[in-house]
Amino acid sequence: MAGIDKAAIGFSIAIVAIGVGFAFYMSGVQDAGLNYSPPVASETPKPMQTDPFADIVDKVKEEAPAKPMKAGWDRLTSTTDPGVGHEAHQLAIILAPSDKVYSGTLKYDASEPIQLVTLHGPLADGDDKGQAIWTPDGETKFALTFVDPKNAKGEWKFAGNALAVHTKKTTPFIVDYKVDFKEKPMSKTVMTGTTQSVQDPGMGHESHQLAVLLAPSSNMYSGILSYSASEQIQLVSLKGPISAGEKPAMTWTPDGETIFELTFVDPKNAMGSWEFSGNALAVHTMNPTEFTVSYSVSATATTVKTVELKEEMKVAEKTATPEKPSGPQTVSVEIPAGTSVPGCEETNECYIPASITINAGDTVEWNNADTAAHTVTGGSPADGPSGVFDSSLVLGGASYAFTFDDAGSYDYFCMVHPWMVGNVQVN
Repeated sequence: MAGIDKAAIGFSIAIVAIGVGFAFYMSGVQDAGLNYSPPVASETPKPMQTDPFADIVDKVKEEAPAKPMKAGWDRLTSTTDPGVGHEAHQLAIILAPSDKVYSGTLKYDASEPIQLVTLHGPLADGDDKGQAIWTPDGETKFALTFVDPKNAKGEWKFAGNALAVHTKKTTPFIVDYKVDFKEKPMSKTVMTGTTQSVQDPGMGHESHQLAVLLAPSSNMYSGILSYSASEQIQLVSLKGPISAGEKPAMTWTPDGETIFELTFVDPKNAMGSWEFSGNALAVHTMNPTEFTVSYSVSATATTVKTVELKEEMKVAEKTATPEKPSGPQTVSVEIPAGTSVPGCEETNECYIPASITINAGDTVEWNNADTAAHTVTGGSPADGPSGVFDSSLVLGGASYAFTFDDAGSYDYFCMVHPWMVGNVQVN
């Protein structure tokens, strides 16, 4: 028992010695300056905000081959639009501004949706009256036809002094295009201009406004019109005159007797293009107030034989005024060829003679030597019809006569070509 107790005592002393030794070791470690700290949890790193593949994508785009062009097509890269107020836009000019009229068909395939542009002008001073305008310097102004088809690929029939495609963005775009066009000098059927509307002379249209671009003629016109108006307008072409047995859906007549078939299109816009055919071309509103329209029209005219009418007109001219008149006489006034286009007013030769003097009871006969139709309407473009006399439409080769019973001064003009003015002085 004493042996067991001695062994137990020895084991206890060994345990105590080991514990004391460990304590001295830890004290030495601390004295050496080494500290132990429990691990601290670190924050989870945030993900990168930029796309790690962006550089790779950009490099692929740069190295990607350009889209191949179709045979017969051309390619343009846009530049900053030089128009005043358009500095933040992009423009690719396909046909540069010209003193002639371009017309044709544009096919396009762009890198993004684009808008279509034609210009009309340059405008004369005072012609910018509410229609859309484009100018490179604030002084030389063009009327602007701006069409937004909201696509990058398509086809457009146009007319104008220039042709371009456009975006309202600052970054360049690329457009592949093919344009089949003709560049024609100005003529009676190819023109760029600006005109003011007048009261529609058609029966039942007295509260409407009309701007005649190609006056009624025995010729048949066909072509393309591009326009820019001060308000939304309708498009009109006439065919005829038609015979009494014809019953078209819509008609137009200035006098109840001369009747035309009416094509009436309402695009519900102020700018656009229209492919048309007919014996007359006009734009129209159902409003009583005047509007302004700038336009380019390129048309061809199919001539109808008028030899017999011209011969009859020449005979009438030779026999109209006797050498020694006895009693009331008839005096002839000619409406010369080409007066459907502005210019005759500069030499006062829209009616020849433009001013005549007769006696009360005499008759004046106006002979239309033009291919276009005209009117002889008492009054003035500024004040409108006086109601004293009105020929309605006088077709090419036809005539109109009026007897003046009362003395006075009578101004008159053409309702469809308001630059044409004349005067009759009655003694």
